[in-house]
Amino acid sequence: MAAVCRYGLPSGVALALVLLCSSTDGSMAWARSTPAKHTVIMEGVQFSPQDLIVKAGDTVTWVNRDPFPHTATADHGQFDSRAIEPGKSWTFIPKKAGSLSYGCTYHPTMKGTLRVE
Repeated sequence: MAAVCRYGLPSGVALALVLLCSSTDGSMAWARSTPAKHTVIMEGVQFSPQDLIVKAGDTVTWVNRDPFPHTATADHGQFDSRAIEPGKSWTFIPKKAGSLSYGCTYHPTMKGTLRVE
């Protein structure tokens, strides 16, 4: 009969779970973490933050706090929010790593970079 850990799992299963959830620095971490949520504020005719680092699968939401519309449009077509009206938002979930430069098609001085790891 196989040994059982104090949580009622066979010891081999418990060991596999510990190894699966352990990181290389010895801390415990879930094997698949929940994607993070990030917000970019559009206000004062600028993106804040202008440079954002995220992981593939994270959620990035642009929120327009200006009294006129903006867009979040990638320079090479990876994403395009179209018009984000005042008080509205738009969300994008990047799927692969890379550096995505973007801007507002209405306001050429508004520039930002989304860095996906």
